[in-house]
Order: sequence, then structure tokens, then C-alpha cells
Amino acid sequence: MKRGRAIAARVGQDIRSYGGFVLLFLLYDLASHLLFGAFCPYRILTGLPCPGCGMTRSVVCFALGQFSRGWQYSPLGIFWLLLALYFCVARYLLGKPAKGLLPAAGVLIGLMIVFYLYRMYRFFPGEVPMEYTRGNLLERVIPGYFGLLQEMLERLRALGAAYFG
Repeated sequence: MKRGRAIAARVGQDIRSYGGFVLLFLLYDLASHLLFGAFCPYRILTGLPCPGCGMTRSVVCFALGQFSRGWQYSPLGIFWLLLALYFCVARYLLGKPAKGLLPAAGVLIGLMIVFYLYRMYRFFPGEVPMEYTRGNLLERVIPGYFGLLQEMLERLRALGAAYFG
């Protein structure tokens, strides 16, 4: 009983500390979906997927035991899920700081960027979540924006093929 109260107190403390941020986050989510039909500011501006594209879906799929589907969205989602579980166990169940959390998150972010570059080179535009979003802000102000993106991507692919064989 005493342990349960201590856990509830830590959860309550975090809600009080970060509740304002959560509220702003939810308001941004609502406004961005109503105005642009998307959440990611990078996608709204450029129409391109970002390094985190598919990560929420991946984590949710892994959490629900849908491993092959989670892997399709991003194989790195399982590591974010494990990191979140580690944080929750350390913070709430044990009442201790989650040591090494920030360096581990930094490594994961680095891996996300490398994986993003690979997916952009290999799969864009096409496979979910690496699809192009029409009606983005740059497309609205730059005539032929999508064509320019495609041309640049083809040049990069040709350069990569010439360099890597």
C-alpha cells in the first residue's frame, strides 16, 4: 500500500510538472491536424517525411505485439519502447533516476538519422511512411517544387550509384 502511494505520488508530481507541456502538445496536435491534416512540422512545410516518420506507429505496433508491422514502420521503434519501459521502471517503480537515458536517446537519434537517409535514398517516394505529402507549404509557394525534389533525388541516386557501384 505504501509503495503504491509512493508510485502515485511520483506520477502526480510529473503530471503537475509537465502537464502544461502536455496540454500545449495536444493543442498543437489538434490545430495542425485541423489546418494541415498532418502533425509533423517538417512534413507540413516540405511534404517530406522526417527522421521520426513512422516512429509513433512503430512503437505502438511493437507495444501491441505487432512486431512485423512495427518493423515496417521503423525497426528502431522497439528500442524507443524499451527505453520508455526502462524510464518508467526506474522512475516510478524504483523511484530512482534512469541512468544513461540521455546518451541512449542520443545514440537512437543518430541511428534514426542514418536510417532516414537510407530510407530516403532507397524508398522515397512511395512506401509508407516514406511517402510525399501533397499540398505542403513549399509546394504552394514554389511552382514545380515536387518536380525539383524528384530531379534532385535522381541526381543523388545517380551519384550514389557511381560512387558505391
